[in-house]
Amino acid sequence: KQWYQRRVRGVLQECVLGDPLAAEYLLLHLLSHIYGRRDDVLALGKFAVNVTHCPKNPMFVRCLATLIGNVCEKSFLFPMTVSNFNNSSMLPQKDYKANRLRSGLLQLPFGSQIILDETVLEPGQLKANGVENLKSLGNLISWQKLTYDFGFNYSIEFECDARVLILGEGKSLLPSDVVVPLKPMSDCPDYDQIMSSISTSKFLEKFRKYLSVVRHIEYKEVSEQMQNKIEQDFVEERKKDPKNVTGDTLHRLLVISRLCGLSRGHLVLQEEDWQAAKNLERDRITRLQ
Repeated sequence: KQWYQRRVRGVLQECVLGDPLAAEYLLLHLLSHIYGRRDDVLALGKFAVNVTHCPKNPMFVRCLATLIGNVCEKSFLFPMTVSNFNNSSMLPQKDYKANRLRSGLLQLPFGSQIILDETVLEPGQLKANGVENLKSLGNLISWQKLTYDFGFNYSIEFECDARVLILGEGKSLLPSDVVVPLKPMSDCPDYDQIMSSISTSKFLEKFRKYLSVVRHIEYKEVSEQMQNKIEQDFVEERKKDPKNVTGDTLHRLLVISRLCGLSRGHLVLQEEDWQAAKNLERDRITRLQ
């Protein structure tokens, strides 16, 4: 699986203009899925990623969306224009005249991939419907729940499992689990070459199988030895930076280390996975400063 991981990361790195850090976070994002819920509120395993400093060139999003669409069974690209927000129906709504439930854009099968393109944002005014759509997206990202509107001030929340990738120039107004500033290795990428590579590669079928197999690995509980190691590391980091190292920091590291382990085919968290997660977060936070 490590061979597959290296090949998959290489394809992703090509799409994110040679940036190895962004490629790594994108790989972890594609492997993520909801594996449990705590207190019926917190969705365990969700990993929404906001990639910032994306080029305005529409070919960047097109290349990345094409690749993801080729390797994910259910992928949905939503250009985040004011017009789209104002004129779309994100939530399912009951139509009493037709006596049917009208579907919404976010009414997607479990395991769906949502790509939000913020590079097309332009000045404008969100209407009431647009504001509600924005709130619905934020709710889905944060809690992995979708509200079904039955009118008469009556609605029901249903659980969902959708990976959300946000692409934009700056940090999104929508929530995310991590913000990853893109650092292209090339000033003049050959988008035509990238499109050709990701559209015709025989490796795409292996890419799809790799994602499918890894997502279905039965991951075991963290060993007592690793729990002690994590606790010691966290206490040390808290002493160094008590203001910024919080419980959320630990939760994020645990999610990332789990995904790092899964990407390597590990059935249980190993120290190298924990260390890899810490290194990734260190490099990401350095970019944000």
